[in-house]
Amino acid sequence: MKKIFVMLAAAFITASAWASPSPIENEKAQEAFKKEFSEAKEVSWTQKDGYYLVSFKLNNDWMLAWYSDNGDLQAMQRSIQPSQMTYLSAKTVEELAANKTLLNVAEISKEGEQFYLVKIDDDKCVSVYKIFASGDYTRISKTKKKSV
Repeated sequence: MKKIFVMLAAAFITASAWASPSPIENEKAQEAFKKEFSEAKEVSWTQKDGYYLVSFKLNNDWMLAWYSDNGDLQAMQRSIQPSQMTYLSAKTVEELAANKTLLNVAEISKEGEQFYLVKIDDDKCVSVYKIFASGDYTRISKTKKKSV
């Protein structure tokens, strides 16, 4: 479970890496994806750490899905705006991002749990927070900026 969460955070931080993934050959994952997301556009696949990841656009939302070898959906990520968050989680983002730059917000669904990953930039570091619908949060990574 922890490994999947670390992968979610890494994918969230490096979302731009999905520009040119290589095709995959897992038919079970592809069939499960086509069944679940038949209306998906701009689909691209890649493989990482034993999971099959598919990036796609659905209803004007960018999404990312993680599939296992046997075609089971392990996790979902959807890029959203803070206005699409629950009131308490959006309020937490507003407080955390005060006088800082909000870089991205992703809604994550994994193992029956739903939360948000929020990336915030300030003068000294870039932080990623895991925020729950209740507004509770944990900083899961902090990367210091290099001095110029």
